This record gives sequence, structure tokens and C-alpha cells, in this order.
Amino acid sequence: MIFVPRRSPVPAVIAGIAVLAIVLWSPVSRVTAASPDDLACDQEPGNRYYWLERAFCDLPPYGPDRAHGLILWNHGISGTTQSWKAPAPPVLRLLQFRGWDVIMLKRHHLAETMAGGPLNRTAQRTLQEAAAWRKQGYRKIVLAGQSFGGYVSLEAADSTDDVDAVVALAPGVRSADASGRLDPAITDRILKRVKAGRLALVFPKDDSVFGHVVRGENAQAILSRRSLPYLLLDETSGISGHGGGNTGRFALRYGPCLSNFLSEPSPPAGRYSCAPVTDEWLVVRDLLVPLAERPTFAAATVLPEAVRSLVGPQWAVLEDSVVLVAPVGDGPERFQLMYRSTGFRGGVFDAAIKDGAIQAVLSNKATVTLSPEGDGTITWRSSDGSRSLKATLIKGRAEP
Repeated sequence: MIFVPRRSPVPAVIAGIAVLAIVLWSPVSRVTAASPDDLACDQEPGNRYYWLERAFCDLPPYGPDRAHGLILWNHGISGTTQSWKAPAPPVLRLLQFRGWDVIMLKRHHLAETMAGGPLNRTAQRTLQEAAAWRKQGYRKIVLAGQSFGGYVSLEAADSTDDVDAVVALAPGVRSADASGRLDPAITDRILKRVKAGRLALVFPKDDSVFGHVVRGENAQAILSRRSLPYLLLDETSGISGHGGGNTGRFALRYGPCLSNFLSEPSPPAGRYSCAPVTDEWLVVRDLLVPLAERPTFAAATVLPEAVRSLVGPQWAVLEDSVVLVAPVGDGPERFQLMYRSTGFRGGVFDAAIKDGAIQAVLSNKATVTLSPEGDGTITWRSSDGSRSLKATLIKGRAEP
């Protein structure tokens, strides 16, 4: 859900309460860069409109001296009171692994429902945070977001000359007229003027939030007339749905390209091209297994002969999630299955051999079955049995 970027008429009493709330609980007060203790993951909002969190607390930050730069992420608006619980997309995890520090700017749902809407306040807070992190010494500042958060990033970048890049996934806001419709033309207008040094834009196919309108053609027409480098992944990119840029499938296919686009010192003006990913295993590994958590995989001799072909790390794409599995342990009495997914944190789970296949029950009560049929398959079944996904397994490599 995406909110109207203007003040709506409200009764005077409610407006007065809103003004008092701004005074007592100001979302755009003076900002200084947060200390590490202020960036803990999974915080509760308390009485704050805005706060910061590290996107991936299991990955160590690089700091301004070692990082390529800092990415400041704005989430979308889900229409619930807990939009702030949405995790950063997997593609940002890949960028963190490859040299960027990623910070999320979280919003309390009350910041999204006050008179006037959240656009101007969130854009202002984004600018303040970007300036504070720049003062800490980060060489590059990238504003990024999905849906409303993507548009906020564009709007904020248009107000300063000090943003190196914007990454906007399915960006947009509602129109300011009485209909309050989702209006792709608003994004088109800001693309004509936004000041960022380079732009990365994702317009997935079949975006129902925008009525399945094709948006990439207009973006290409606008950006091709500007003298800046841009990465445009449009409806022909193979990514579908309003949240398509938030998926493991997107990270696997386009994460390395986005990483190169943002890190390259001086890409030429014009549309940036993505080369095919030559080693998908490296992307899967970097997405799902931090260096400190790479396990000792089970030796072939540990497994019964019927499932011995399933030894070692293997991966697959289930729907839009990338999953990584591997038998782990030192012997039959310690036989377990590692399961990681871009849509589920995963871990190591007790496993058993059943009907010639390896089976494990995950912490969310879903069941995963690895079968040696063909080149190997994985089947995921929901806890209530109502959903089932199946895919062919692809061999990974056991090296660190």
C-alpha cells in the first residue's frame, strides 16, 4: 500500500492532536549518526516515529574506512501496523557481503497515518540520516527502498547533490487528487530531475499494485535523454510482482550486476547492461552462509548408500526463494540437515532417512524432503499440508 503525498482535510480537533504529537514525538529532530548499540536488530518502535537498525546483524559491518559505502534502506507500506517488521531484501544481503554497510530506516505505523502522509517527513529524515553517515566518513551514500520506500529515496535524492546513487524497487506513490489512485506518472516526473549520480530501477512485470501498467518503457524514454548511468530492470527482466525485487530469485539473477553497478568507479552515462551470472553457486553461498557459520558437511560414508548422492551442499529455487541444503554431522547418530532460505532464516535440523529420502521438520513445522531421484530433488511442504513446492537440486561446492 502506498500513501497520498499531501495533507487530507481532517477535523480541527484531530489536526490539533496531530500537531501536538509532532511536537512531543518529533520525527525529524536533529540527527547524528547512531552508535553501534543504537543499531540492534529487531527493535520495537516504542515512542519513536523513526529509528535505525543494521539490516544483517549476523554480518559484521565494515565501517567507513573499509566499506564501499553505506546503503540506507526505506521499507514500503504494507497497510498493517507493522510494516517496519519487513526485512531488508536478499539482494542487500549480497551487497553487504560484498563490501557495503546496510542500514534500515524504520518507521512506526503512526508516521504513516498522521495528517499529511509520511512522504515529506520520511524524505527529510532520510536526508538527515544520509548527511550524518557521510560525516562519519563513508565514501558513497546510496538511498534504496521498495514501493513507497523507493519513491522516498528518489524524492530525498532530488533535494541534495550529495547522494551517489538511488536503488528503487517498484517505486511509487498515490496521486494527490481526490481519487488517490496509484499514479505511475508521479515517478516518471521525478525521474526527469532526480540528482543522484546513478540510478538503479526495477519495474517488475505484472505489478498488480499499479494495475499491471507497463512502466519500464516510459522510464527508458526519460533516462535515455539524461547524462547519467542507469540500471533499468523492466518488465522484460523476468522479475514479476510488486515485491519481485525483494526475492531471492532477484538477488540470484541481478545481485552481482547491481553490486558491480554501484561499486564501479565511473560507469559511462547510459543504460548499464547485466552480464549473465557465471557462477551461481558463489551467489547462493554468499546469500545464505556467512563465513563464520559454514558447517562441516557430512562425509559420503555417513549416509546410507541409497541417499549417498545427496552428500554435500546443494541448492534450488523454490517459487521465488533460493534454498540451500546439506547433510551435516560426523556419523549416523548425529545426522542432521542444514536448511537455509532467502525467505526463512533456517538452521540445522534433525533428519532421518525415510522411504529412500532424507527428511527433516523445520522450526516452522514445514517438512523438507531430499530425494535422489534423477539429479536429486527437494520438496517443501507446509505444516498443514496445504502447499507443496518441488524443484531439482543443483550441486554446490564444499570449499569455504
